[in-house]
Amino acid sequence: MELMTHIRDYLKPFILIQFILLFSCDMKNKMPDADVENTEFKIVGYLSGGSFDKIDHLELDKLTHLNLAFANPDNNGKLIFSYNRDVKEIVEKGHAAGLKVFISLAGGGTPDTSIWSALLQPERMPAFVKHILDYVDDNNLDGVDVDIEGNLLPYIGDTYTPFVLELRDALHAKGKGITTALGATWLHESVTQQSLEAYDFINVMVYDKTGPWRPQDVGPHAPISYAEEAIAFWINEKKIPSEHIVLGMPFYGWDFSHPVRSRTYRQIIRDNPEHAYTDQMDSLYYNGIPTIVHKTQMAKNKLGGVMFWEISQDTIHELSLLRAVHQTLEADSCLVSTFYKDSDGDGFGDPTKPLQACQRPLGYVTNRGDSNDTNPEIQ
Repeated sequence: MELMTHIRDYLKPFILIQFILLFSCDMKNKMPDADVENTEFKIVGYLSGGSFDKIDHLELDKLTHLNLAFANPDNNGKLIFSYNRDVKEIVEKGHAAGLKVFISLAGGGTPDTSIWSALLQPERMPAFVKHILDYVDDNNLDGVDVDIEGNLLPYIGDTYTPFVLELRDALHAKGKGITTALGATWLHESVTQQSLEAYDFINVMVYDKTGPWRPQDVGPHAPISYAEEAIAFWINEKKIPSEHIVLGMPFYGWDFSHPVRSRTYRQIIRDNPEHAYTDQMDSLYYNGIPTIVHKTQMAKNKLGGVMFWEISQDTIHELSLLRAVHQTLEADSCLVSTFYKDSDGDGFGDPTKPLQACQRPLGYVTNRGDSNDTNPEIQ
């Protein structure tokens, strides 16, 4: 017995070390690699349920993340996606393109405030979080985007941070991600510093500075100056690491002719490609290619990614904003310029065929003055 006791005492440290190693490996498998999540430049596209039918026309390969918007709970905490859509097919197509696909919760519309408030009470929150995790598992999703905005935050108040922390722990334990969408230069008091630091990264909605809620405030809703203010707010005031900040850009505009209404970028350029190179058309304000390129370079130099609402609002040909973003990111570290295809060799470029690059590619020119690029006799 004494010999056996000595053997057990001798082996105890080795058994402990082996247990620690096994536990560490298990946790490593469960927890996401923070370095990968935070150093990869994110290209995040939101897709609403009403636009699922456009999925096959989207250049998904130019994204890194696809956020499906939006899911909200019923009275029992079970998530229901907008339009009662089944997201499985969209998730599969996102994965086939190499993307991480997240489900976005709540949204900026009219989620039922009474349901959210009830489900986030301490006695019901664990069950609600489990419903969310079940939805993620059932649909093979890669994570959750908490898009609880100002229309909902006053109703859930102090329950926001406990919810975010509990959801973060549950998702990370399964190797899943958690992100959020928040405003550009102001946060509701419910959004604490602790909650901000719980997210893998933050999609900053740098648009809607004005809109139909302020019809008298006619002007650009997403100017470059607003992006500069947002970057200063999140880095200098909120002390969020720059690699955790993703700069949001709009693929739509606000038309302030009565009544104020939104127009997609696709609609804006449909009749005249020149509209792609400006940010204003009469009382309509939006972001054209030059502004999108400028913002992309800002994010490339200073932040952890770019984000778009909403990718189906883009056009699907050479005037695509997403293509302009992709070309800008693919270019070397330089000041990107826009060049135009000159197919007929007359020295005048086709305004419908731009390309973002560091240096002028062969067959491209610096002007877009050709109305007919198939005939060198016509400009």
